[in-house]
Amino acid sequence: MAFLSFFRGNKPSLLQTGPGGQSRSHVLDRPEMSIGRAANADIVVDDPFLAPIHARIERQSDGGFIIRRMGLNPIMLRGEALLQTASLKSGDSFRLGKDVEFQFVVKAAAKDAPKKEAAKASDDKPKKSLLKQPAFLAGMGVAYLAIVGIIGYVILSGGSGAETGPTAERINAEAARIPTCIKNARRMRQVSEQSFNGAVGGRVGREGDATYAALSLAAEPSEDAALAKAAEPIVEAYKRTALAALASENRGNNTLAQSLYQQTYDLVPDINCSAARFALQRRAATKPIARR
Repeated sequence: MAFLSFFRGNKPSLLQTGPGGQSRSHVLDRPEMSIGRAANADIVVDDPFLAPIHARIERQSDGGFIIRRMGLNPIMLRGEALLQTASLKSGDSFRLGKDVEFQFVVKAAAKDAPKKEAAKASDDKPKKSLLKQPAFLAGMGVAYLAIVGIIGYVILSGGSGAETGPTAERINAEAARIPTCIKNARRMRQVSEQSFNGAVGGRVGREGDATYAALSLAAEPSEDAALAKAAEPIVEAYKRTALAALASENRGNNTLAQSLYQQTYDLVPDINCSAARFALQRRAATKPIARR
């Protein structure tokens, strides 16, 4: 039994957190393992925001693993929406539904220890100067050509380029897309109620409250101008909160910035919306580094 436990312990696994704060571990000991709320799923998650079969983990011929999105079910991998499939690396985290998160873990086998020791011993041997190594000189040549090419491109293009970092202009642009996100969420609900429930969170609120969930569930207003007017309180609150988060991030107060970015996401809790993904990405970027 001890040998079996050791053998299983060295296999890749998924560490699950949520729903409700619970934690579980799942050993990936089959070529394919499905995740969902259906009773026949390999990893059953009791969460109404998940589809019956939400995702699938597949082992490849080279021993690696990929995650596959099933249908239109939303998945956030490394802070970004998964389009279809992606390779999993040890330590990768992905989120399903509202608050269910998995971390892919690969433990080094004990037989790899001698290899590491041998590698460490080889590092202690005298090495040639980098300037005398052909591979290094060739790499420097490639890097030089790449730098020259980039400089030439910037000069010829006039230095223009899309701003993708956390700036006030980026925040205003994301806020302006919120009415379009609401229209897209409405279309998704018409296609699949399960996918809608997995993508859009948040509370509807009291009758008459303008929340993202309420507007996404409603059929009216349908006209662009009327919808933009109805979504205006959300848009303005998004800009205020995100700009406050950005200011905290620039001051180095990552703890406050992370909290404010979470509040920004809560205003637009739809992982298919770029405004929500921006907030999630910045929340991940400002996460305090754990001390060992």
